[in-house]
Amino acid sequence: MHLVNWGSLTPAGITAFYSKLHCMQIGLYDCQGPHPSIRYVHTSGEAKGPPTSLGLEEALPLSYLLAPVGACKDCIAAAVDNLEPDMLQHVGSEGGDSSLGTRSFGAALQAVLRCLGQAALEPHATDQRQQSGSNASTSGRDLVMDAAYFAGTRLIAFLAGPPERGQGSVLKRKLPPAPLVPPDMTDITYTSLALGLQPSPILPTHSNGTANGRGIGNGSDPVQAEPDPAAKQFYEEAASAAAALGVCIDVYAASEEGLGLAYLDPLPSITGGAVFLYPSLDEAALPQDIYKRLSCPIALDGMLRIRTSPEFSVSQAYGQLFQDEQYENLVHITACTPHSTFAFDFQYANAAGFATTVDSPPMVQMVFQYSLLAARPAAWSASNDSDPPDAKPRPTRYVVERRMRVLTQALQVAQDPATVYEHARPDCILCLLMHKISRAAAEEGVWSARQLLQDWLVRALANYNTNTNRAGSKPGAPLQVDATFEGAETLQAIPRLVYALLRSPMLSPHPDHHPDTRTSLHLLWSSLPLEDLQTAVYPHLSSYQDPDTQAYTRHSLSRAALVTAGAPIFLLDTFTSLILYYTPGYPSSIPFPPPHSSLLRRTIQAVKQSRQISPQLKMVRGGVDDVSQFTSKLIEEPDAIFSQGNRQATVGLVAFLEQVKFEIQQFIEHGM
Repeated sequence: MHLVNWGSLTPAGITAFYSKLHCMQIGLYDCQGPHPSIRYVHTSGEAKGPPTSLGLEEALPLSYLLAPVGACKDCIAAAVDNLEPDMLQHVGSEGGDSSLGTRSFGAALQAVLRCLGQAALEPHATDQRQQSGSNASTSGRDLVMDAAYFAGTRLIAFLAGPPERGQGSVLKRKLPPAPLVPPDMTDITYTSLALGLQPSPILPTHSNGTANGRGIGNGSDPVQAEPDPAAKQFYEEAASAAAALGVCIDVYAASEEGLGLAYLDPLPSITGGAVFLYPSLDEAALPQDIYKRLSCPIALDGMLRIRTSPEFSVSQAYGQLFQDEQYENLVHITACTPHSTFAFDFQYANAAGFATTVDSPPMVQMVFQYSLLAARPAAWSASNDSDPPDAKPRPTRYVVERRMRVLTQALQVAQDPATVYEHARPDCILCLLMHKISRAAAEEGVWSARQLLQDWLVRALANYNTNTNRAGSKPGAPLQVDATFEGAETLQAIPRLVYALLRSPMLSPHPDHHPDTRTSLHLLWSSLPLEDLQTAVYPHLSSYQDPDTQAYTRHSLSRAALVTAGAPIFLLDTFTSLILYYTPGYPSSIPFPPPHSSLLRRTIQAVKQSRQISPQLKMVRGGVDDVSQFTSKLIEEPDAIFSQGNRQATVGLVAFLEQVKFEIQQFIEHGM
């Protein structure tokens, strides 16, 4: 595991902190000394106690760890090139006990946050060091203890396997007796102590077991490891500490095995970070994703308040935010980007709903206050306002600006159900459904979430049929209902989107997905813009007659669409990947792969540049290559029946709509 902290990608006046955890050690790089060097600090494998044998600040002061990117570019690049995956053969040479595990992610995280926390409590530490005789360049070290300390800091964690050593281990097994708790600390969690923060006295002391689950040790029998639920509390406390410091945590994970992301979920969720999950390092677009993430503007320490007129109020908030403990309708956002999306549910104050008078429409006001790390040219020292002709470019300095945006909006009130359906937005409906159903899946299980989602669609369509008088029947004939919103063009995509959600890895009961897929999708989808979320749930399929001629802009995700289109090339956009599919027997005059100057290639490049993550490009030919990655996305086709007990999942879009139609009839006729 490796931890990286970059404030920005701009060379001037930007600092970088780099820390490396290699098996059971944290490597601290000093890029500002006369001779760049690295110092190692051993991590603890115990479930309690200090995370490291020596405080990071004692091993190397933070002012030496932080280095300006521009001045220390070569050293930082060399440090990055020195990154290697965890190697088990290093364990014995490091003198540690490998039976405790080898990935001390929790200990490393604690040590770094504790170092930052101590620095934040000593705002004049840098000045004192400089006055004591330090002759180092002030370009980097003067920026360490600025007014805002760590504004815009990104703490980046790289994982190649599950944390399974010491505190924060997501696996547990039986360990030797731990050291006794000191008498004066019995009511304080070791997690909070290790972070150097003042914890709440009501939090109970807890212990995390560790395991590697692979029988690594002193030749003993293989250890049977199992998930440790206590890890969730550990990372919740760690994330709260990071959020208090204004630190945003991103997690980049590449592994074929489970990493325990469900337990690490609080790190990005609470701090406004992100999770990037790759099946393997070969398929990881790490440089591109890291660059996009770090170059994107970020708002810090945000507070969002929504006020409404008395007729209605906010009932629920969704996204990477948390409710203020004192004030109603006030939420905190540790960090967010221009791509971040938040959703809110509203409820009526009473059954009367909105007033019908035009002169007093319902109102909503949103106030967003946040901090932004902004670049400003340094002040010119001359008395005149203009620079002399031979003046050098002014150096750039970075300041933290506090900004506030206010939006006040009068809302139109629909006078009948038809107007409501006419102005409904399927992308907004999908966003709210995704948040609610993913929460239900985490709390009640996948099967309950699937049933809740299908029940919602049945009720929505039943109400639509009732409100628009579309349901009807002839004497002796079954009740005829509309199961596709045929009379409401804006809502016609809803049944297909609900079906796609049911077939998505987030709600799929299939066991063939990566163990952490559901968690990573929830973290990704919960912050996506509406258009991107719709693409992620229901991929976009287009076709081309040749690399320079587009045939159709959109198709349904079915094999029938491939046949009826009559095009030899299809481009499938799943948001995280772009799959270019050449049909079997495509004309030999069509080049494969398409030329870089072609319309098809330019379209692919434009999509990749517009995304906040880098979609992986895959090119396959029917009858030649393995096309399962493409055909598996044709979700409207019947799937193998999977069931649990007496519950069976829908096997295709047509069968799904028929089942929904039957349930609508039952609901209207019997009020079920």
